[in-house]
Amino acid sequence: MNRSSSSLLGGILIGLLAGLLAFAVWLTAMFGGLSGLRAGIKYAEVLRVFRAQFVADYDLEAVTDESLRGAVAGLDDRWSYYMNAEEYADYQDYAANRYQGIGVTVAKDEESGGFRIESVQKDAPADQAGIVMGDIILAVDGNSVTECDTEELRSFIQADFGQDALLTVRREEDIPVSCVEVYSNPVTSELLADGTGYVRIENFRDGAGKNAVEAVDALISQGAQRLVFDVRNNPGGQLTELNEILDHLLPEGEIFYRTDKKGNEIVDYSDANCVEMPMAVLVNGESYSAAEFFAAALREYDWAILVGEPTTGKARSQVTVRLFDGSAVHLSKYRYLTPNRVDLTETEGLKPDVEASLSEEDWEQFVTGWLAPADDSQVQAAFHALKTAEIDGLGA
Repeated sequence: MNRSSSSLLGGILIGLLAGLLAFAVWLTAMFGGLSGLRAGIKYAEVLRVFRAQFVADYDLEAVTDESLRGAVAGLDDRWSYYMNAEEYADYQDYAANRYQGIGVTVAKDEESGGFRIESVQKDAPADQAGIVMGDIILAVDGNSVTECDTEELRSFIQADFGQDALLTVRREEDIPVSCVEVYSNPVTSELLADGTGYVRIENFRDGAGKNAVEAVDALISQGAQRLVFDVRNNPGGQLTELNEILDHLLPEGEIFYRTDKKGNEIVDYSDANCVEMPMAVLVNGESYSAAEFFAAALREYDWAILVGEPTTGKARSQVTVRLFDGSAVHLSKYRYLTPNRVDLTETEGLKPDVEASLSEEDWEQFVTGWLAPADDSQVQAAFHALKTAEIDGLGA
């Protein structure tokens, strides 16, 4: 081999070594260091063992999905989780307060085996078709649902997405109902006796902030003298929606504070425009995240009293990262603090100013939407607390 050939071969070898070194550095960086690289190699080795020795066929995608679920569960954070592509698509509808259906909520009817209509969303397809509360669905498109659970009923109805689902109800009628994408308004309101405005916020997902602002303004224009906000069973939602209603209600100042893993601070502010009247917020053990911070901010500004039961204490917010195949990781990214810099995880949630609970029977009625405010002991406790505060000269 002549000198020029040796030099060329040496250059190729050096180039290959440099390339391998660069690839190793990149691979290590991709896995977050040597420990992450070791974990990746270990997982690849397990898959190799599966391929070489597992006696039966298996679904590699299912194996990967379950592996990733376990990986996120290993973070020991109840608010973080993995979603496969189908679950993530459902989650996107959930976050947008949208779903494929006919606009009803149901419960299993033990007597008939069918499904009793618990509520009918106004102007949704079921409402337009004449379905009413108390109707019992016995079949969909001729398929009996008396042996089905709720998920199977939903699947039957969603199979007709974009067309009519033929519902057989107990009044021995077949009623065609369009299965469409339904927007579920998370905010309802009404003006109750003695000039009390009642605003129920079911979640802080898409539309909650704007709809809550509109509900408050409408109640005030109707003559409301005080407001009761109901965030019981509210699982939280989006910070933008929370801040929109807090900014509308509260005076100028800090309303939300959060930090990331590096300690970077982000503060959200309210302007000087506000709503000044006595307020109460109803909370319970199913009030999470944004619902808790809504209640906490109003109380810390001395703008409202809290009524009900202690909350959970979720002071972490999540970011959803979509992966290349349509799956996603929902991961805690920020630590949230109230305007007074309180970490609700450390305090184990909020303790109400006035404790009140529901009986087991009333709780079931509340969950299904059948408990009227006049019959709701927690709502009535809020009314009483507000009137007492007004007599004592308290409140915003």
